[in-house]
Amino acid sequence: MKDDIMLYINIMLSDCSFIGVKMKPIHIFNFMIYFLILCYHDVFCTNTLLRYTYCRVAECCNDDWIPGNINALKHKLHEKLYGQHLAEQVVVNALSAHFTEKNPQKALTLSFHGWPGSGKNYVTKFIKEAMFFKGSQSKFIQHYTARIHFPRVQKVEEYKSNLQQWIRGNVSQCGRALIVFDEVNEMPADVLNAIKPMIDYNDQVDQVDYRRAVFIFLSNTGGSVIKDHLLALWEKGMKRSEIELSDFERIIRMGAFNEKGGFHQSDTIKSNLIDHYIPFLPMEKEHVELCITDQFHERGIHNIQQEHIDNVLRSVEWGPQPINLFSTTGCKRLSQKVPLVVAKFGLRPQTKEEL
Repeated sequence: MKDDIMLYINIMLSDCSFIGVKMKPIHIFNFMIYFLILCYHDVFCTNTLLRYTYCRVAECCNDDWIPGNINALKHKLHEKLYGQHLAEQVVVNALSAHFTEKNPQKALTLSFHGWPGSGKNYVTKFIKEAMFFKGSQSKFIQHYTARIHFPRVQKVEEYKSNLQQWIRGNVSQCGRALIVFDEVNEMPADVLNAIKPMIDYNDQVDQVDYRRAVFIFLSNTGGSVIKDHLLALWEKGMKRSEIELSDFERIIRMGAFNEKGGFHQSDTIKSNLIDHYIPFLPMEKEHVELCITDQFHERGIHNIQQEHIDNVLRSVEWGPQPINLFSTTGCKRLSQKVPLVVAKFGLRPQTKEEL
């Protein structure tokens, strides 16, 4: 019986026709009801029915809508992320391991740290696009911003209660959910303690399994420590490409734990529940130039001269004094500066024939 049902479902819905007769929506609905009755208490049968009906047009928690395309992520980071070899390596490897693990012991937790403009949100965007067919528009993504969702210290207990309900609701719908906390450095301390049971080594919390979910934390906390340590390594003659994650993880963890913000004295750090502290290194001139070039290309302008790039570079602030090795704003604000140069030089997009 099960095999017959699966055959009928596939035939009926492959081209919305059945035994040569074009199916109308009401017919499909009637067949769905019929098959649901036949599929009663048969999980495989029910899931197959949903996949070939409802899930064809509506986002579902399955491989079609959540492909977890690590190869696409790896390619995108390699092509578009500049000067962040540590982030590129750790993000790809961590997500790949988590997605291929049939029974992970806990939710994957990644904490991104660094100066503004160094690529934290940029990488998060690529992760969303690789994980979900609908990218950032997926209903299985929750993106919390501290200044919007947790602005007042006096409401910490309310925030904690709401946060538990929000995340529980989303993960109960789909265990492969992505939860992002932005501006963690602006978040009141203690809020993140609410999620400790969800990212701990628990099979279930209130009958919800969080182990296949991914939690990402974005913070400027540790940016100065990362800069100082990178500068010290540079002064010792170490090449940027030779730097390893172990050179930074401990100092980032201690900085996040002690500095003001969402991780201050947090149980998530005390209990060693953050899997990877990922430094986003301050960007040097060569990396900023690549970002500028990308901004021109996004506007269809490919006949770029060094004069155009130099004009944008003049708006970038550098530090620390007196060596001015790093951009203090990374690649941030370049999208606002490049159009000014485009207008100044009268640049225009090239046609396919001109390229």
